[in-house]
Amino acid sequence: MNLRSVGVGLIFFLAANLAQAVYTINIDQVGANVVMTGSGSIDTSSMTALTTIGLCATGNGLVGSTVLCVGTETTADQFDDILIPSLSAFSTTMLDGTSSSGPGVYIFGDDLYLPENYVSAAPISNSSTYAGTTLAALGLAVGTRSLFVPSGDEIVINVGLAPPVAPATPTSIPTLGEYALLGISSLLAMLGIAAVRRKQS
Repeated sequence: MNLRSVGVGLIFFLAANLAQAVYTINIDQVGANVVMTGSGSIDTSSMTALTTIGLCATGNGLVGSTVLCVGTETTADQFDDILIPSLSAFSTTMLDGTSSSGPGVYIFGDDLYLPENYVSAAPISNSSTYAGTTLAALGLAVGTRSLFVPSGDEIVINVGLAPPVAPATPTSIPTLGEYALLGISSLLAMLGIAAVRRKQS
């Protein structure tokens, strides 16, 4: 195997990986709230929007058995029957978000709704907060799900995978006690006396 073959293989590997975009939704317990954050992009170049409708029902996000909406309600383009697999048995409770930011991304079964006139592969950043509830109360199982669009791009949904934040603990600085200091002082004094006697003899 020569360097040229390795270089060509590396180029194809990088090109294949760059072609696959990912939009990731992280759902975690943050204090007394459940917070969903979305980031990434989706290649829609091989998809056709069927219609434009309102998004996210009540405006700040939505979670249910076959429904997941992150972000603030906007007018949306509907991409029908494109997600594989479809979203199912996701949450045991239907609940609206209490606050949100960023444009809405809405998954309903195998349908995907993106902000109206979304430019293919443009970055999306959004979030929804569900105040005063828990992952368990929403019936959300800890783990990862992946949904795919026709381009091969992936929508990754991570539930409860953020590392817990450990409370800061004060670090004690070791100090020498009175008797230890007295012992060290005595030892140094004895070594000093011994050194002086060696010089005198």
